[in-house]
Formats: sequence, C-alpha cells, structure tokens
Amino acid sequence: MKKITTLLVIMTLLGCEKESPIQNTCLNGDCYANFYIDTLGHPGTYQDNQGVWHIKHAGLDYFTVKGTISPLDPHYVINGVPLVSTGFDSNFFYTLGNVIWTYPVYSFLGLWTSNQMNTPIPVGTQTYTFPQLVQQTTIENLAGYEIQHNPNVNVNHPAYPTYFATYSKYTYSPQQSMVFFDDFEGKTASIYIRVTFGEDKVTIEKELKIAFEN
Repeated sequence: MKKITTLLVIMTLLGCEKESPIQNTCLNGDCYANFYIDTLGHPGTYQDNQGVWHIKHAGLDYFTVKGTISPLDPHYVINGVPLVSTGFDSNFFYTLGNVIWTYPVYSFLGLWTSNQMNTPIPVGTQTYTFPQLVQQTTIENLAGYEIQHNPNVNVNHPAYPTYFATYSKYTYSPQQSMVFFDDFEGKTASIYIRVTFGEDKVTIEKELKIAFEN
C-alpha cells in the first residue's frame, strides 16, 4: 500500500507544471517615455501652461526633439543593445514650392490606417488629395520623411506604412531633428511619437504640440 501511495505522489509531482513568472518588459516594471524640445540653439523656446512648445527661430533651420525612456529588463537587451524603437510622425506637410498645410492625423501613422487619403487639401485656389498631389510633386513631412510617386513600390506590402515615419532605434535617449524654415513662422503642428519596448510587448504614444515663432 505504501508503494502505491508513494508512486501516486511521484506521478502527481511530475504532472504539475511549474508556472513561468511574468516577464516585465521594463526594468522596474512600468515603462515610461518623456519627450521635449531641445532649447539649445533656440533661445527663448519654452513650453506654456497648456503644454504647447513655442519654438523661436534663432537662425537655425532645424530643431531637435529629444526623449528619455525607461530601461528594459535584461531579457530584452541583446549584446548590450536594447530592443526599443521610437517612431516620429506629424500632421505638418509641405512641398518644395513652399506650400504648407496641416493634415488631420490623430494617431501615430493615422494617415495610413484610415481613409483620410481623400480629404481635400487646399493649394492656392485649388484643392487636391494626397494621391493627386503626389503625382505632381514630392511631399515632405516635418518628421523627416517624404512621399513621392513611385510606381515600383508595393503599397500592399505589410511594411509599407512604416515608411511614413522616421525612427530612432536601440537607444534609451532617442532624438530626431526636424526642419524649421522661415516660412513656418506663425504656424502650428503636432508631432506624434510611438515608443515600442521589447519586441512590441509594450507601446507608448505621445504627442507634442508646437508653435513656430520668429
């Protein structure tokens, strides 16, 4: 009888699976990300009580967005390289002919995940859609990418939407420089930021509102 009881206990222990502990993506459990406009080179730049960054044009034709993000759990650091990616997008578009407009993009890469491509864009006395405008000129985005007509590009490829953003990868101190031409003065924009931690385990989205001033 004792042998039978002992055998049953052993079989029960072998049949129990040990639960794997939940793997925290970030080192201290909670992931965070903070972004700001670097005031170096733009004296007088400040953030108001509503959170809007007022960027003063001080002769430099660019400004820089900088960030600090939480360190990852060692499980997501390979050979000293953290698996983290920061993407930048904006609702601010312009052409080389100094046509400037903002577009209703309400989320990161929202332009490419909705049907807003047919929203009319006023250009002088006429209106265009993105597909129509890109047939005639190259469209630039404040974040640093461009949209141009290329019949050889496969728009159905899963990676296609990722083309419309700029990235700062594998660093806990991401940053991205963006142009600031004289023609931007008096206009406003929103910069959209998405931080992806540890192989898409956690994502954080941020928005910076800016006003260009002389």
